[in-house]
Amino acid sequence: MPTTALLVQFLATLEINPQLAKVKTLEMDLRGRLNPTLWLNELFFGQNRWLGFRDFYQYYLRHNQAELQRTFAHQPWSAVQQGLEARLYRTQFGMLTEYHAYYLCRDFFGPDHVRRPPGLDLIGVDFQLQWGGQWYNLHIFVDTPRAWEFRRYKAQHKAGNQLAGRHVNLPYSLAREGRFNSLHFLPNGFGIYREAYLAYLQTELAAGRIGNDNIVGTTATGFVYRPPG
Repeated sequence: MPTTALLVQFLATLEINPQLAKVKTLEMDLRGRLNPTLWLNELFFGQNRWLGFRDFYQYYLRHNQAELQRTFAHQPWSAVQQGLEARLYRTQFGMLTEYHAYYLCRDFFGPDHVRRPPGLDLIGVDFQLQWGGQWYNLHIFVDTPRAWEFRRYKAQHKAGNQLAGRHVNLPYSLAREGRFNSLHFLPNGFGIYREAYLAYLQTELAAGRIGNDNIVGTTATGFVYRPPG
């Protein structure tokens, strides 16, 4: 398994494209083999293979272009490509943040206390952490109202929240000021989880404040918890 330091070196080489991140002309679900998360999961977690965005985009097209053209036969292919490029960009960068969080947790808590069994991602859990004899199911996502709404939807309708263990929302904020400082930004602008954020998580676990799915937001100082009862 590669080291976290080597992963950070790779992440520092990525080209950030804020304009591409804003294009949202292809928002419908890409199901089955068209789901980019499945391809990224196999590359990153299955093969430990790191591709930059352009390489991943071309890799995805080589395997899926014929199916995409059948699925979107009612749209001009050039328009599909533009929306697809932006969709894959957002999906890949989100998964890379999750991927780094997994590696950093292994370093911080110890590899025997962090696991990601096959199929875990298919039910909406990113990875699991063992602390004090209890398994915690971690959910990694960007700290925005839209992402929180989607997380609440998954909690109600997806199988992941029925998995044994306590569910923990561990969001990351892209804001550099006024929010809990969960990320360290590399020179290219890519945000990676900070060890201090994991230390804060550890403190909250040790204090017994983290229950099942009771983190409902963040402030500039830390987690917001759902009131008891």
